[in-house]
Amino acid sequence: MRAVVLDGAGQPALADLPEPEGEGELVRVRACGLCGTDVQKLGGRAAAGTVLGHEVAAEDPQGRRVALVHHLPCGECERCRAGHETTCERFPAPTIVPGGFAERARAAATVPLPDGVDDATGTFAEPLACVLRALERIPRGRVLVVGCGFAGLLFVQALVRRGDEVLAADPLPHRLDLALGYGAGPADGTVDSAVLCAHAGLDGALAALEPGGTLLVFSWLSDRPGLDFEAILRRELAVVGSCSATPAAMREAVALLPELDPVPTVTLPLDRFGEGLDLYRAHEAVKVVFTP
Repeated sequence: MRAVVLDGAGQPALADLPEPEGEGELVRVRACGLCGTDVQKLGGRAAAGTVLGHEVAAEDPQGRRVALVHHLPCGECERCRAGHETTCERFPAPTIVPGGFAERARAAATVPLPDGVDDATGTFAEPLACVLRALERIPRGRVLVVGCGFAGLLFVQALVRRGDEVLAADPLPHRLDLALGYGAGPADGTVDSAVLCAHAGLDGALAALEPGGTLLVFSWLSDRPGLDFEAILRRELAVVGSCSATPAAMREAVALLPELDPVPTVTLPLDRFGEGLDLYRAHEAVKVVFTP
């Protein structure tokens, strides 16, 4: 089968691989979204031979379209019972083998996709599940979303549907316009909570918080940030993180997919992976999805 495989320098290239063996259902990949964490792993941060991709819509052996679950907690340990399932010792074990940027994969768990949801939108299930789980840590009220890339736009839509007053900030006008079109207002004044979806927005997010406010760190910070602990101390701010999703959040996300407003998406075949990567890095595409 064909797959996008990382070479010795950590760069992606189309290659032929044997069909994956082992546990889990053998599914046919229909589409896989490019995530910022995939891009973070290029250039030697992941081992040679790695196949990335975890935002996957596929077809199972029964011919049903499904979203693949990325990682599974045990559901029984102390961390899982406390609501921190993504820190479970079992959670890092791979559940999509070899990865979603391939023609076929072994899947440990799946969630059926609604008939009215196309394959590209089906890939939104996993990132949307991450957002919905993160919402559990954001108090209701006036919320600022900092960074209106794909994840930020999902936050805007989810928060608006929850009933929050949502504000948005992004230096790229076309992204901010999308957020405003989804029901957000432009950043103005202080807020109860801020969602950090952009590495460069940390200082602005902290500055916007009311005393006692909450900063949710969602973006993967590639560099160690300089955090203003004096501001956190004096204004009694709470800084919380939320990483990845759970099977329950995946089911909730799939149920919400038909209600989402469309997100501009560029869909390309796997053999144009480099082109899609360039569009992502240049901020010329809000979302890039690849099909085998």
